[in-house]
Amino acid sequence: MKKQLILVTTAFALGFTGCIVTAPSASAKTTYLPSYIRHHTFYRLTDGSQGGYHDKTTFKGNRMSVHSKMLGKHYTWRLSGLKKHSSKVYYARLHYSKKYSEPIKIKIFNKKHFDFIPKHIGQLKGNYTGNESFGATIFKR
Repeated sequence: MKKQLILVTTAFALGFTGCIVTAPSASAKTTYLPSYIRHHTFYRLTDGSQGGYHDKTTFKGNRMSVHSKMLGKHYTWRLSGLKKHSSKVYYARLHYSKKYSEPIKIKIFNKKHFDFIPKHIGQLKGNYTGNESFGATIFKR
């Protein structure tokens, strides 16, 4: 009886003072895209409403190097806050430069084809409503 009273009193005192010990809830693990995307070169295409890009894009980790033939320039984009929603859908923020970024949905069709779909698209209502006909950036190997 005394043991139970001591345990109840101790538990009440710890709970009352806010000193309840819990396991850590956050993980420092970084999320990456699947390796069949990270270690290959893709060609960036556009949807049917835009002009035709054919930029060579190389992925390494959460960074991508875009070599534009049309402009003759090289860009480095990066993904931050990458979250896995399902085996074929990821959400992230795509940083085009230090000042410009946008939230995107990454929809993977197979190991040779995936799309970047921006959250807000001009003439469409809703979030992430773009598709390959309008609004998405298409990557194919």
